[in-house]
Amino acid sequence: MNTIDRARAYLTKLPPAIAGSGGHAATFKAACVAVEFGLKESDAWELLCEWNMTHCQPQWNENELRHKLADALGVAIPKEQFRQASKQNNVTAQWKNPSVRTTDSQTKRAIANFSASFFDQSPAEHQFSTLATLRGLSIEGVKLTHERGLLRFGQYQGRAAWFILDGSRRVAQARRMDGRPWTANAKAWTLPGSQAAWPVGVEESAPFATVAFCEGSPDLLAAHHFIWAENREHDCAAVAILGAANINADALRFFEGKRVRIFRHVDATGDAAMNRWAKQIAGAGAEVDAFNFAGLRQADGSPVEDLND
Repeated sequence: MNTIDRARAYLTKLPPAIAGSGGHAATFKAACVAVEFGLKESDAWELLCEWNMTHCQPQWNENELRHKLADALGVAIPKEQFRQASKQNNVTAQWKNPSVRTTDSQTKRAIANFSASFFDQSPAEHQFSTLATLRGLSIEGVKLTHERGLLRFGQYQGRAAWFILDGSRRVAQARRMDGRPWTANAKAWTLPGSQAAWPVGVEESAPFATVAFCEGSPDLLAAHHFIWAENREHDCAAVAILGAANINADALRFFEGKRVRIFRHVDATGDAAMNRWAKQIAGAGAEVDAFNFAGLRQADGSPVEDLND
């Protein structure tokens, strides 16, 4: 079996791309897989066209599909090239994300710390539904967060937990599945080795024209809920910084040319952070605005203070 046949066989096993159910992410993954096998662009295009006919509901038109492949060619790395780079830089290539290219010591440490066995390999349906109920969100939005590689489930400190992290493995945060805090003063637990200033999902946002930028793990889930609810899976990504720190300078280039809307927390810290983030993102060449929750009320009459509210 040659490389093209192996790539075709692998693509056949991928889940279908269904509009409204993570279709964009599924198609982008298929395009990345074709690139990761090290195929020529013409061969990758041929396989992606075949996959489009058998796996996409509805099928993408030629321009849309070529755009997916172009995006994949911009971020995906052939497996052999990635293995050689990982070996040269002494980084274990244990996380399958085509856009991981960082080699600094902080990132190496983060990758090592996040490689523990507390992540489940295949989440169960009840984990998605439990988290959706806990946060008051749609199960489709929670699943979309997972499909885009930003959500995992597992065990941490002896408790069932959900984790927010991305393919860079620069930062990861855990919260309990029962909704209770880890300690009296800690609802979320940022894992050792994390870079708090790294925005989760920023590399994964590369194929999308629009970004919903928010603060914290619950708001990242909520952003994906609204992306699903508004049928914006084809053009909108969600990115979250897990605190109020300034955005890591290395991440700013991913915002260039995009339209970014910031969903800040309604407090003095949130206002100050929003102003700093807007300045940084605009300086990177993006069109930026912010959503104001002031005056909005939840069903019980309490004020809306963040996107998850």
